[in-house]
Amino acid sequence: MELITDEKERLKILRKELKAEGGWKLDSLVRCVHCGMVFQGSEMQVEKNESGYLVNCKFSPKCSGTIIDLIDKDDEWFQ
Repeated sequence: MELITDEKERLKILRKELKAEGGWKLDSLVRCVHCGMVFQGSEMQVEKNESGYLVNCKFSPKCSGTIIDLIDKDDEWFQ
């Protein structure tokens, strides 16, 4: 996999993927259920693989969370 480092390209991909996954925006504060950390959607990492893009937790590779592991930062489920 190749980490997308071009900021313009990364944000374009993130904008599309965040909206499709949960209606998130780039400035949404989200929590990763894997590591429990809070960050903005725009801080997620994007990798390109053979089938498209993989959106990972900001703290990847220490955290294995991906875009499907996001919840609202104040979600009561995560207590």
